[in-house]
Amino acid sequence: MAFTVNAFNHAEWSRLGLADYGDFADQIAEVNVGEDAFSGFGEWFFVPEVPLLNGDRVIYFGSWGNDNSPGASMYTNAEIFDGSDPNDLSEFAKRVRHWESQSEYAGTE
Repeated sequence: MAFTVNAFNHAEWSRLGLADYGDFADQIAEVNVGEDAFSGFGEWFFVPEVPLLNGDRVIYFGSWGNDNSPGASMYTNAEIFDGSDPNDLSEFAKRVRHWESQSEYAGTE
């Protein structure tokens, strides 16, 4: 069954072999981007082509806004899917399609 880990939990993040935001920051896709009275906000995601060392698949995702920048550990997550479970891999594909179908800009379809 898939589960989500927050990067603020450094010990678990490291134990699971998850990448640091800086390792893939130049490859993220930004979605639901908008502006408000102070600055901007939005979400980002990244799906590595290669599974984790144990074969699990991962989707990194997060958000940014007035009080945080992309990659801030409190706002960075990884959703992990069991690479040996066909149901989890099906859910992984569904979640990837979900992220890829998000609008680039907030309030648009």
